[in-house]
Amino acid sequence: MTTPPTTPPAPTFTKPAGLILVKGQPQQGDGKAVFGIWPTGFTRRITAAEYTLWGSPAIDYWIPGDADGDAQYNQLHAYDDALRG
Repeated sequence: MTTPPTTPPAPTFTKPAGLILVKGQPQQGDGKAVFGIWPTGFTRRITAAEYTLWGSPAIDYWIPGDADGDAQYNQLHAYDDALRG
């Protein structure tokens, strides 16, 4: 009689050093988008898989739900869309 193989634990990763996580308000976009801004200035939308893999870290900056905040969100979203082509 053999014992079934055990599944190794999933690897754990931490949020990259210096990364700033930015999230909009529920009425901005789909309300779920989280953007990452690296120390180099590189900015892109973080995937749900990355966010979960990093242990769902706290959001560093919440975009305000006013007109200025909407403009901030739209700029981040447009930049990400341009990167993704």
